Amino acid sequence: MSLEEKITKLDSLASQIEDENVSLEKSLEIFEQTVQIADECMIALNDCKGKLVILQDKVRKIIDEN
Repeated sequence: MSLEEKITKLDSLASQIEDENVSLEKSLEIFEQTVQIADECMIALNDCKGKLVILQDKVRKIIDEN
């Protein structure tokens, strides 16, 4: 699942958990899914951040050489 899909899923889960007719058990299940997906999103974002730092360093080196 892509990052965008995960964010959409988080939005969907948030809507589900806000439903007043959802049982406590179902709310807990939804919350567990939310935590897992949010963790996956954070990992993906941190990976992107790392790649951006590497690319910025490469660009600086190219600029400094010229």
